[in-house]
Amino acid sequence: MTEPHFFEAHHISSGYGTTQVLWDVDLEVSEGSTVALLGANGAGKSTLLRALMGLIPLWEGQVSFCGERIDRWDSNQRVRASISYMSEIGIFPQLNVEDNLRVGGTGLSSRDLKLALKQTWEEFPMFTQRRHLPAGSLSGGQRKLLGLAKALISRPRLLILDEPSSGLSPLLVREMIEMLALVRERHAVTILLAEQNAKVLDLADRVAILNGGAKGFDGPIDEFRAQTDIAAQFFGLSKSPTGSDQMNLLGPEDQQS
Repeated sequence: MTEPHFFEAHHISSGYGTTQVLWDVDLEVSEGSTVALLGANGAGKSTLLRALMGLIPLWEGQVSFCGERIDRWDSNQRVRASISYMSEIGIFPQLNVEDNLRVGGTGLSSRDLKLALKQTWEEFPMFTQRRHLPAGSLSGGQRKLLGLAKALISRPRLLILDEPSSGLSPLLVREMIEMLALVRERHAVTILLAEQNAKVLDLADRVAILNGGAKGFDGPIDEFRAQTDIAAQFFGLSKSPTGSDQMNLLGPEDQQS
C-alpha cells in the first residue's frame, strides 16, 4: 500500500462565484521539500493556495495533511494543525509590527507566544527597533520579511507562500530566497510557494506548473531544468550569458534598495 504524502490535493476544482478558475488539479508535497508552483499571471496559482488553505470553497476534490482529510476544515483549523499561509500582501498594514506577529501567533499559549516573539526578534533583528511602528510604514522588502516572520511565528510544519518575491528588486529577491533557505534549515519546515519569479528555482526541489487553471509539468527540479521548452512556453524563462535562469520581476518597488 502506498504511503500518503505529507500534503496532497487531488482533483481540485474551484473558482469565484460562477467563474471556474481551477480544473482537476493534483498536487503532492513531501515532508522536508520545497515545491515551487509556477505559472503566468492569472494561471490560478493564488486561487489554488487559497483553496488549499480553506479560504475559498472547493467545488470538487479533497485535501489531506499527514494522512488526514482536511478539506472540510476551515482555515483556522488548518492553521492549528500546523499549516501557515502568507498571502501576497502578507501583513495588516494598519497594525504595528508586534501586533502583526501576535496575530500570526493566535492559538499559541501566552508562554509559547512570549518565547516565539523572543525568537522572532532574534531571527529578524531589523524589527526589534520597529516593533511599535505601523507595518504599512515599512518598505516593500521589510513588509515581505514581516509577512514571513508572521507566518513562521506559529512554528508551522507546512509553510504556504503566495508570491513572496512580488514587487521586490532583484537584490531583495535574492535576499528573500536566502532567507527562505535559512528558514527551511532552522525550522525544518516544508515549503509550498507560488511564484512567477524563476529565482525560486534555486530553492525548489520540485516544480509544478499551472496553465489556465490546469496542471501541466510536475516533477523534480533537475527534470524541469532539462526541459527548457516548457520553461520558455509557460513563463518566458531564458538563459543569461552566464547560463543562469532569468525572468522579468514584478513591480518597481525597492528598485533603489
